[in-house]
Amino acid sequence: MAAWRGLTLARPHQNADELFPELDGTSPAMRTLKHHMLGVAQDGDVTVLILGESGTGKERIARAVHDHSPRARGPFVVINCAGLSPTLVEDELFGHVRGAFTGALHDRPGPFERAAGGTVFLDEIGDLSPELQMRLLRVLQERTVQRLGSPHESSVDVRVIAATNVDLERARTQGRFRDDLYFRLNVYALRVPPLRRRGAHDLAALAISIVRRLCERRRRATATIDPAVLSLFGRYRWPGNVRELENTLERMVVAAGPVGVLSAEHLSEEFVEQIRSRSSGAASDDEARAVRPSDDEVVAAMEANALNRRRAAAALGLSRHQLYRRVRATPALAARLARERGT
Repeated sequence: MAAWRGLTLARPHQNADELFPELDGTSPAMRTLKHHMLGVAQDGDVTVLILGESGTGKERIARAVHDHSPRARGPFVVINCAGLSPTLVEDELFGHVRGAFTGALHDRPGPFERAAGGTVFLDEIGDLSPELQMRLLRVLQERTVQRLGSPHESSVDVRVIAATNVDLERARTQGRFRDDLYFRLNVYALRVPPLRRRGAHDLAALAISIVRRLCERRRRATATIDPAVLSLFGRYRWPGNVRELENTLERMVVAAGPVGVLSAEHLSEEFVEQIRSRSSGAASDDEARAVRPSDDEVVAAMEANALNRRRAAAALGLSRHQLYRRVRATPALAARLARERGT
């Protein structure tokens, strides 16, 4: 059994891939993510915290959970916590009543009321100010909101999904994020894997899907991708994750024009140079740590590949020897894999 935040869970649901066709990827990390998405989608009410690097597609994950939940017919309302105006933040979060301030000519419901029966997605929750953290905590505790200028509170029926690329655990211990709000949000955590940990198969599937969408938008025949380009992609670490991949492919589609094949000549010089510099030099300590798969990811990869270390290493983007060294150097991981072999 794979461990997830200390809980013993079933192996990835056999129909999880079919349930979320909008999410490309069948790597162990993505299969595990979809398995947990399946659970929270079916529940419909549990508060979800989505954690992942910038560009990994956290809003897309949130929308998929909403679309496959009992609340799917309700609204999906996005609040960008990082983009809230300091002077209008109360109004932007909770709405107002007529006469609340100069120019308030009509009542305006806030996003929590507009999302009644559906989902509120709080993006970049880690950037919320301390004062607003306290106000949001009250909403989560009481399930009520109070419009600016109104003496009354209104009940709201919404599911809350929050997302951040901030290490909230560290922010909490440093006093930058409220303990009580952290635990209110962190009822069920979904961790979105960075692109560099999803393996060559997922990278190729994503690239093909993105190119198809880009070509459809331009009403042209779908371009194919030269295998040499996919090989180059596999040598790049994608610090901007899926968003960077989308931007790179869009540039290639534009550069290629009506040509039916995207080749290396359509890549920017800067992109090719970054690959060359990484290939010629040793990775920094920070880079090495960044691409190191977690114990959970290693176990998930082994499970998904019937404990075959060669296939598991390929799925993790490691060589077989790198995986061997990783297991030998981590006694706790070796013990977990030994237990898996015995189950």
